[in-house]
Amino acid sequence: MNKSPINYLLTAVIGALLWVVFAFFLASYLSENPSLAEKYPEELAAELRLIFGAGTLLSIISAAYWYYYGSQEKVAGELSAAKTKWRTMFFAQVLIAVALAFVIVIRNRNEGIESQWFVIYFLVLSVLTFTLFWLTTFLFSPRTVKFIPFGK
Repeated sequence: MNKSPINYLLTAVIGALLWVVFAFFLASYLSENPSLAEKYPEELAAELRLIFGAGTLLSIISAAYWYYYGSQEKVAGELSAAKTKWRTMFFAQVLIAVALAFVIVIRNRNEGIESQWFVIYFLVLSVLTFTLFWLTTFLFSPRTVKFIPFGK
């Protein structure tokens, strides 16, 4: 499963499935239960779909770049640089999740949404960004760099 293009395809499929689950199957729960002052739940749902999709897409692109980078022959002699690159990419995903959650907070600060919902939105973004990146690179990294992701 760590052969190209299977790792790219499986990453895209897992990302798309997670996005569909959170953006469509749970959209009504995530947008209708918070109390809204001016927005309609459908508007909030559309906004969440867009932001969740952006996070998922950035995670998939980062994982695809990692597969490309890890499959190059020169990386075998530079595993410490590869480890630094993976960690940088992972923490970039954490920052992306924080930034996208901040966007949700800023865009909805006048809606009166309870703070617990912003925490839930951040947790969803966490699953769609750095958890997705970690899981896919943990499972599908090329042989040269397969022991670099956390947990191996």
